[in-house]
Amino acid sequence: MPVNVSLQSLSERLSAELAASFDPRATGPMLGGDGVLKGFERFGARVSAADVTLSDAFTVALGALNSIYDRFGKSVATSDREHAAGIALTVVAEAYRGAVPHFLVAEDDTFPDTQHERLAALHRINRAATSNMHSDEMLDIVADAVKNATKADASAIFLYHEGTGLLTLDATNGLNQEAVGKVTLHPGEGIVGRAAVEGVLISATNARDHESYLPHPGIGDDQYASQVSVPMIQAQNRLVGILNIHSIEPRTWDHEELEFLRTVAGELAIAIDNARVYAQTDEQLHQKVEELSTLQRVTRSLTSTLELKDVLRLITQNGIAIANAEAAAVFRPNKLANSTEPIIESRIGSVRMLLDVRQRNDVIERVLRTGAAASAHLQYEDGPAQIFCMPLRTAREVVGAIAYRLEAGLEIPAERIGLLQAFADSAAIAIENANLYSDAVHSLRTQRTLVQEMHHRVRNNLQTVAALLSLQIRAAENAPWAVEIREAVSRIQAIAGVHDLLSDPSRFTGATVDKIARLVAEDAHSTLIPPTLKVTFDIPPSDLRIPSNQATIMSLLINELAANAISHGFEDRTEGFIRIRAWEDNGYANVEIFNDGEKVPEGFEPSQSQGLGMKITHRLVTSDLRGTFTITSDAEGTYATIRFPIAAEKDQTV
Repeated sequence: MPVNVSLQSLSERLSAELAASFDPRATGPMLGGDGVLKGFERFGARVSAADVTLSDAFTVALGALNSIYDRFGKSVATSDREHAAGIALTVVAEAYRGAVPHFLVAEDDTFPDTQHERLAALHRINRAATSNMHSDEMLDIVADAVKNATKADASAIFLYHEGTGLLTLDATNGLNQEAVGKVTLHPGEGIVGRAAVEGVLISATNARDHESYLPHPGIGDDQYASQVSVPMIQAQNRLVGILNIHSIEPRTWDHEELEFLRTVAGELAIAIDNARVYAQTDEQLHQKVEELSTLQRVTRSLTSTLELKDVLRLITQNGIAIANAEAAAVFRPNKLANSTEPIIESRIGSVRMLLDVRQRNDVIERVLRTGAAASAHLQYEDGPAQIFCMPLRTAREVVGAIAYRLEAGLEIPAERIGLLQAFADSAAIAIENANLYSDAVHSLRTQRTLVQEMHHRVRNNLQTVAALLSLQIRAAENAPWAVEIREAVSRIQAIAGVHDLLSDPSRFTGATVDKIARLVAEDAHSTLIPPTLKVTFDIPPSDLRIPSNQATIMSLLINELAANAISHGFEDRTEGFIRIRAWEDNGYANVEIFNDGEKVPEGFEPSQSQGLGMKITHRLVTSDLRGTFTITSDAEGTYATIRFPIAAEKDQTV
């Protein structure tokens, strides 16, 4: 009866016994002394009683041996480790079968070389199988190990490929290396093919006399007299391949040698299956990485595009490539109240005429309504096809659907559905962003139109007021209040001029100071400068742009300072000169109004002036512009300087 003991507990017990009995100074057939050998013997008996497979027992034994050498014998050479591993496996195997290892009986007994070589070969094969998942390298190691362990003259490994139904020479030691990967056999063809069909080992002392013998000149096996072909079988009698050995001289292999080959074939079948699974997994992983890279690239392209028509074009272009479809189209819900028929916004691929468009529309409408993917077989004028439709859904709503047309009978693989879903999610976000951008652009255009209309109407109203006041002045040129009315008209026209300037769509975000100054200068000639005075304005070009509300204030300031120069600076003169220049300095606007008229007193302070113009100017600069205002004079004339921070554009939104 099997003893109910876990393999883990057996492994831990073996490791403890080896650690307790290991003697680094001991000599003999086993590094570490007889205590180590006896530990493996007891382990073999225990795993046999626990009904543990010999393969699992070998794995645990090798792990324990390597662990003990890593701990106590780090200087042990690799070749000595392999020799010790062969001895350990032999001890475990013989104890497993109920026999006492015969070299433990007497001190002068020697370890049987043949058995050691076979177990060492098994160890080498196991190590190659577990440490190397690339089948080509592993098969070369196995072919070499089998040839040496059996003292054969050549070995070969044929693998069965289910896709082609053929056996292919995949590795050899002793046959023609150039034939590897090129020579193929059908199951049933030659001794190798017969072993594959029947699933039994075939040992032919005289291979040429065997009824299934078939020479293969390209392989180079015609020089060998004897041959053994061992099928590699996995679960449910599934053929993995054939293991071959050859000898030049006629040779009959004994039972132990054939059992060894069967063991190798069994281990090799498992290893090859694992290698194939690894290769398949590796290929799938590379495919996933490629798909994710594609998705990342496509998503970046979609999210960096804001025009809806460009977004829809990119969605169809990338969608047809990802789905490997004949055609792709993006559908959007119909906004008309009396229609539910979806609208095609973008399409790409070959055009085929549907026999009944309503069948396709029914699928699209269902996807738009339910937000769930759907597929259907549709009939076209030139034959049937498959349509697969996915929703373009954001967190709030379904913004559309993308439909792929596939060849009749084709389905999108399940693993590709996830990629298409991720692509559809990115596409939906891109559409939503494009819609928001479109709404924002429309809103901005509407806002600009309203602001321009506002400036236009304000200008018209101000000009009407100025015209009425001007008519009043003409009726009473010499009235005592005419000067004040004339100054008021000048101020009104200055403001109206700025509004006229800002009503231009190209100046929605503001105007340059030099243009504002020229408008003020033009109005000054008609309203402020008397006929007996000639004033020359010098206004150099400037790149200083200020937003609309600051532009209005600046027009008033320039008008006030120009009026002050004309009224006071050029009093009792026939001509005068005014220069207005502007520049930017670290986010600050600087405007200088110079005149060559009468100078201001030394220490003049604008805030203390009793004049209305100076009071208006000082209040506008300090309160509205949050800047500074100074007036100084030198030998050339008077300088009025205004300095203020330029308001950010975002502060000027309506």
